[in-house]
Amino acid sequence: MAYITNARTRAARRRSLWNLLLIPFYAVPWFLLVFTSLVALGGLYRRVHAIDNFVIVPDTIGGILMAVGALFAWLGPAMILANLLVATVPKARRALDEEAARVPGADRASSNRSLLKLTCYVTPAGGALALVGVIIPW
Repeated sequence: MAYITNARTRAARRRSLWNLLLIPFYAVPWFLLVFTSLVALGGLYRRVHAIDNFVIVPDTIGGILMAVGALFAWLGPAMILANLLVATVPKARRALDEEAARVPGADRASSNRSLLKLTCYVTPAGGALALVGVIIPW
């Protein structure tokens, strides 16, 4: 229950509509990074297995592993990129900095450090899972 209480507390302090800018600034790079990775992984799968009857990734368990691995691999980097992109909008930066000033550890630098720690674990695991998907033929 502590998690839910903490989540409600975090949500209550986010009053600025500039927070909504994080959604497209996260979703678009994440989609592009995942799509590019899947195209590259599909090409690698074609070379390894000499199969040519799929568009992006094969419809096998390997294809599922490639897709899930790529989704997780780019999760943290896309969030860090979203924070940096929102910071380039001056009004959004000021509004979000004012909100973060009242809560220790909620500033952009702390947020990106935490996301970088997450990235150090999730990205290699996602990449490994995607490569396992490339290797298995079924």
